[in-house]
Amino acid sequence: MLKIWKWIEYNRFLVVAPIGAVVIWLIAVGCTATVSSPTTPGVQVNAPQLEVEFQIWQKDQEAMMIRFDAAGKDLKRQEEAQAKFLQLVVTLASGGVADLPGLLQLLVGGGLLGAIGDNIRKRGLIAGLKRNGSG
Repeated sequence: MLKIWKWIEYNRFLVVAPIGAVVIWLIAVGCTATVSSPTTPGVQVNAPQLEVEFQIWQKDQEAMMIRFDAAGKDLKRQEEAQAKFLQLVVTLASGGVADLPGLLQLLVGGGLLGAIGDNIRKRGLIAGLKRNGSG
């Protein structure tokens, strides 16, 4: 062992230079730059992996935009249907524009329909009681 140590000390730079070159090469090749993943906390990713994560995130955002657009169109369709229904009710109530006589006409008409429905129900109930003999 002493002979080897003497030889290394005598050829110091012959030994240190290749070892230093190997260390530098390992650092250059073995140490890839990494960052924390924006989508998966706690995971380190390199540049190609980060690009893949970005593309996946971008596609997810595009899909979310499509869902928001569809929801907005559905809301618009519902609002248009509601406006048409409201216009129909206004037209039936007053012949065009909502006003106090139209509202009164609608209330009286609804009341009359309710009274007719109640009379029909009560007649059926009374007739049923008479058939069963409890009245």
